[in-house]
Amino acid sequence: MIDIVFVTALGAVLTAVLAWGVKTLPAERWQMIAAVPLSKNSNGQWRGLNLTFYGLFSATASTFGAALGIVLLSSVGTPLPVNAGLIVATMAICYPASRLVAWAIEGKRNTFTVAGSAFLGAVILPPGLCLIQRALLHWFDVQIWILPILAALAIVYALSEAIGRMACLSFGCCYGKPLRQASPGLAKLFGQFPTVFHGSTKKAAYASHLAEEPLIPVQAITAILFTFAGLIGLGFFLAGFWRLAGLVPALGTWGWRAVSENLRADFRGEQQISAYQVMALIAMAYTAGAFFLIPGEGPLPNLAVGLAQVASASVIVSLQLLWVVLFLYYGRSRVTGSVVSFHVVSERV
Repeated sequence: MIDIVFVTALGAVLTAVLAWGVKTLPAERWQMIAAVPLSKNSNGQWRGLNLTFYGLFSATASTFGAALGIVLLSSVGTPLPVNAGLIVATMAICYPASRLVAWAIEGKRNTFTVAGSAFLGAVILPPGLCLIQRALLHWFDVQIWILPILAALAIVYALSEAIGRMACLSFGCCYGKPLRQASPGLAKLFGQFPTVFHGSTKKAAYASHLAEEPLIPVQAITAILFTFAGLIGLGFFLAGFWRLAGLVPALGTWGWRAVSENLRADFRGEQQISAYQVMALIAMAYTAGAFFLIPGEGPLPNLAVGLAQVASASVIVSLQLLWVVLFLYYGRSRVTGSVVSFHVVSERV
């Protein structure tokens, strides 16, 4: 019963968040949270550092993913220190890669690519977990189960990335093609609910001059599909069907990534088939092979144990600290600036 309640409640919360975000976040108001004054100009105004909703949603998505990962891994008996180590190691590899891969493909130092970091993680994790399993068993007599861990991480990626699309809607990145450039069928299909970005500081505006332009709602579709794939995978996971639990979100997310590249208008490199599409196709084949070759061993999940673990004081404090660090990493805008001035409201003195 607890499994059904958990999946249903999680689905309801994500649906509400995504519905609000898709409708609200393309507005100009929802890009900057605050401007922090840094240094004073000669005219008495201050140069400001912009803190963004992109950072808020990115940090929230990653922290949610870490929390869900702890729940799922703990539910199959993975010790908390191992959980923490896996999460820290994955983040230490993938987060720097999100900038390095974007720099290598797009030639931009101040851009992030989740797909690039996810691809690197998908390639490294299966052999890495095999080595970790042997080391833990040999040195500490601790048993971990590789296929359940991989399935859990595939679910975590799908659901956290669904939340992460809200960051893209706020910042105006990862945007779709204008409906006027789409085929008649696509224009008619998406004309009922296009994405329209407002404001000159949205990436769609300054990079492609697409402010106030009805666009194919790539971010919204991605968020919806990733949520469905993640929730279906979560249901299979809690039932102990490891291969289906991992394959559904992995193939669903990477498959859509390969298809959605053809619907996007932001710069994806000079090639006709983008590097991200190649990554997606490789990841699909590689992941499918890993899920079929790795033995499907592991205990039936105990969700109550996982929820109790994530509710402990030490985990909650650690997740809060993680959120702050990630917000400061993602939320400090490198491509926008601001000018701040202060004055006294004389009638209130």
